[in-house]
Amino acid sequence: METTAQISSLIGKALKHLQRDELPAILKIQGGIIRAVHEFMESKGVIHVNPIITSPVTDPLSHDVTEADFLYADQKFSLMKSMILHKQLLLTHPHIDSIYIVSPNVRLEGPERKETGRHLFEFTQVDYEFKGKTMDFVIKFTEEMVAYIFSQLNSRYGDLIIHFRGELLKVPETGWPRYSTHELIKKFGDKWEKESSLAADGPYWVTDHDREFYDREDEKNKGHFLNYDIMWPEGYTEGLSGAEREDEYQQIVYRMKRSGTDPDGYKQYLEVAEAGLIPKTAGAGIGVERLTRYITRRKDINEVSPFSRKPYDTIPF
Repeated sequence: METTAQISSLIGKALKHLQRDELPAILKIQGGIIRAVHEFMESKGVIHVNPIITSPVTDPLSHDVTEADFLYADQKFSLMKSMILHKQLLLTHPHIDSIYIVSPNVRLEGPERKETGRHLFEFTQVDYEFKGKTMDFVIKFTEEMVAYIFSQLNSRYGDLIIHFRGELLKVPETGWPRYSTHELIKKFGDKWEKESSLAADGPYWVTDHDREFYDREDEKNKGHFLNYDIMWPEGYTEGLSGAEREDEYQQIVYRMKRSGTDPDGYKQYLEVAEAGLIPKTAGAGIGVERLTRYITRRKDINEVSPFSRKPYDTIPF
């Protein structure tokens, strides 16, 4: 077997990243997060669904990424950016009302996101969706889930939590603060995400983002949106995105055109919507690596992954 001195500097750097002393502890905590999620979802009767990795349709996102497309059997497929549209489609089943997925996602971010400390081009999120529920339901559900995760981590891995944080996790009660993007921009300016996170003493919600076509527009307040993000404190910023979903065909098409999303790329999805089969749903996706980074107080999200996945890094394996 070759020694480290006999291999290239690139491979040596990758192995050093892979063989870090703290990695086993980080992975134990990350595994503890997933274990606690499964336990919580089981207690709430939410059905577990295995993820899909490829599809003719995926989340368009509200920012530019390189499309990860390929041809198979004369059909174009994409690597999954997130399963939001598939969650809606699965909830067309008359006897399925709530689902969750531990879902790998691929988002080939641009070079401007290489050094943000919070972006990976391949990551995992816990994605969940509820039929007939509202923003308020999902927010309360999520707050209870985070409290359960934190309490279980303190109980099972308290020594590791103290090692990384110097203290146990503060288990937040429900009823976190909520702010709109508009009021935070007014208070903190263009850097509102980072500045509001640094000023916070616990997790909080930010609502009313103008983004993807599937986030429901407030019918009573046009130009405002029934969506919500978790912001982790201490400068760790956004860790979850969610929304009530658009379900009415004409509104979906209108929102697609307004957001610059080409409807031709979503013909089959729109056919289901036009038939009136898309149910009213609300849901969210919480980033596992971002949550792990916050819990372990790591400077860079790449530190919580055994294999480097920073945008625009040279990746040997």
